[in-house]
Amino acid sequence: MITEQIAKDIWELHSRLFDHRPILQGHIRAFVKEFEEKRGTREEDRLNKIKTQLNDMTDKYIPETETALDTFLTNIQAKVKVAVEVCKKIEEKENNIEVGFLDLQRQRRREEWDVFMQEQFEKSAKVDQDMDIEMKKVSAEYEELEKKIEHISTATP
Repeated sequence: MITEQIAKDIWELHSRLFDHRPILQGHIRAFVKEFEEKRGTREEDRLNKIKTQLNDMTDKYIPETETALDTFLTNIQAKVKVAVEVCKKIEEKENNIEVGFLDLQRQRRREEWDVFMQEQFEKSAKVDQDMDIEMKKVSAEYEELEKKIEHISTATP
């Protein structure tokens, strides 16, 4: 019996010290209740405000917008078509001018390139000629040296 009483006391002490569920559940219930009460009216107010705004839009703003769009869009569409046509004409005119100008520039660059290449061919030909002349001179000098060497080697017994 005493052991049962001690066990009950220990269990009660343990539950009081370490089991916080009853306290936490009470706090949680109070918090949820308070949160729901405060939020309930706020949400209702917001929903009513949204409802009035939607009614205003459907009754007033949307019909006004539709009539304004009907009247102004036809005018805007006509003006856009005219602007597109004007832009196309300007583009065609500039393309024609640009194509002619570009063709002239291409022709001028081709002529300059042809002149440049002709000059390079002439310079290359001159360098080749000078090289041939120098090669002949060097060959002649070596032949002359070889003759002198042969003459010297045949003259000395």
